[in-house]
Amino acid sequence: MIYGNINTPWSVESVPPVIRRALDYIANTDLANMDFGVYQPAKDFSLQVIDLTTKDKADTKAEVHRKKLDVHYSITGQETIYCRVAPTDHKVSDDQFDERDIGFYDDMDTEVEIPLNVGDFVVLFPDEIHRPGCRKGEIAVIKKIVVKIDGDMIE
Repeated sequence: MIYGNINTPWSVESVPPVIRRALDYIANTDLANMDFGVYQPAKDFSLQVIDLTTKDKADTKAEVHRKKLDVHYSITGQETIYCRVAPTDHKVSDDQFDERDIGFYDDMDTEVEIPLNVGDFVVLFPDEIHRPGCRKGEIAVIKKIVVKIDGDMIE
């Protein structure tokens, strides 16, 4: 996991080249005026512009990817992403790996809290369990992007 802010040079410069290209795209694109949907701005990453209403942690499921890594970036609003940073004995209860490269857990333990404010990003590598879209303070409507990068692209 990598956590940083798009306006902090060290957090952008110290990442693998493909992630840096995605972060450069984020930093140099008017994301606030992009329509919701899926985009392929480069051959090595895609992104989805999402609007969502944050939820209580108990109302969201932890998820994991096997092949792709996620870069979550906050455009407007605030959310909390919970992450499991150590191996777990919990088993995936909803396996959608073949169709969507995602698996969901019914429950999870010992998660760390990652706050995402405007300009913040978190990179979640394959097999890093995370629970996005949780409220930070009050439940709110937010706009964010999730960049998808093939894990094999990491040099």
